[in-house]
Amino acid sequence: MDIKILTDFSIDDFLKIGDFGYTSTHKYEVKKDESLQSCTMQLNLMELNEPFVKQETNSDDDLNHYMKIIKMNYSLGVYIEDKLLAIAIVEPQTWNNTLLIWHFQVHNNYKRRGYGKLLIDKVIDLATQNKCRAVTLETQNTNVPAIHFYKSCGFTIEGIDLSLYDIEDITCEEVALYMRKKMKCD
Repeated sequence: MDIKILTDFSIDDFLKIGDFGYTSTHKYEVKKDESLQSCTMQLNLMELNEPFVKQETNSDDDLNHYMKIIKMNYSLGVYIEDKLLAIAIVEPQTWNNTLLIWHFQVHNNYKRRGYGKLLIDKVIDLATQNKCRAVTLETQNTNVPAIHFYKSCGFTIEGIDLSLYDIEDITCEEVALYMRKKMKCD
C-alpha cells in the first residue's frame, strides 16, 4: 500500500473510485435561537425513523475544479498495486494558511479497513510539513458516519451553514457542518 501525491489523475481515475454517498441512521438536528441580544445553535444527535440515503454526484464543473486543485500537488491517493482505492482532494488556502479538503472518498470495497484513517493522517502530516494552521473540511449534519470518523481523527465542528444546500428548506434537513483540525504550534 502506498499513499502518494496525485499527479497523472484524470476524470476516468476519479470515476474508478466508484459511486459515493452515504447512509445514516442518525442525524444532528440543528436548533437555532436568535434575538437582538444573542444567537445560539445547538446540535443534537437523533435517531431517524428511516435511514437517510444520499448518493452524491459531481457536475462537470466540480470535476474540472478538482482537476485544477490536483495540479497544486497537495491531493493524495491510496494505491494497492497501482490500483487507486482512496483519494483526498486538498487545496492550500494561503489567505488563512490552512489545507481545505474538497473531496474525500474511499472505494466501497475498501471501506472500514483503515485506509481512510491512513489518508487523513497523511493529509495532517502534509499540513504539519507545510506549517499550516489547520485542516478544514465540510460535511453534512445527516452524514453522521463521516462526522464520527472525522471526530475520531481529531476534527471538531467549528461552523454551521443552515442554507448552503437549500435556502428554502426551513426544516434544516441538510445542513453544512464545517470541521477543523488545528495543528500544534511549535
